[in-house]
Amino acid sequence: MENKSFKRRNYFLKDSPQPGLIVKTYLILFIIMLVSGVVFYFIGNKNLSREFFQAHSVIKTTMHLLLPSLILINLIAILGSAFMVINFTHSVAGPIYRLKHISEKVANGDLTLKVHFRKKDTIHQLAEIINHIIKGLHLRLKEFDGSLAKLRDLSEQINNLDKLSYDELAHLKKKLLAVSLEFEKEIEKFKL
Repeated sequence: MENKSFKRRNYFLKDSPQPGLIVKTYLILFIIMLVSGVVFYFIGNKNLSREFFQAHSVIKTTMHLLLPSLILINLIAILGSAFMVINFTHSVAGPIYRLKHISEKVANGDLTLKVHFRKKDTIHQLAEIINHIIKGLHLRLKEFDGSLAKLRDLSEQINNLDKLSYDELAHLKKKLLAVSLEFEKEIEKFKL
């Protein structure tokens, strides 16, 4: 197969989970900025009169006064964002993990599976697509059932070859040829 490189033309995909992912990402960033700002405001809004009266013992720069609160704010932001990012990525990685296991079962011939994701998972459309693929394969294989039934009937007739006349043998040969053509047509529908 030939590997073609595709140039991206549309950065925003219609009918996809991309807008939701973008909104969730910016929501995480906004919440982190908001929490950081609020915490910094309350920590940085302490009364400086005590520092002013102790100025004769040690003179501190503004950086020395704000550094502990800045470190605390950043630690809170990192922990909060880690929690939010883990939940966010789980809504994408969880379905991919499930699809990996389902694809192994489908590759081994189990076409009775239905893909279901949790309500909070981001990529619901993928479950619908995979279910459509499984259903299509199931229907294609069902088409072989009719030809298989004909083959079983013909194999029973072949078991009694010594009892058949020349005309019956010629008719049996035509039936075998017709069934083999049916199989060829069904197989041609698949691209291998």
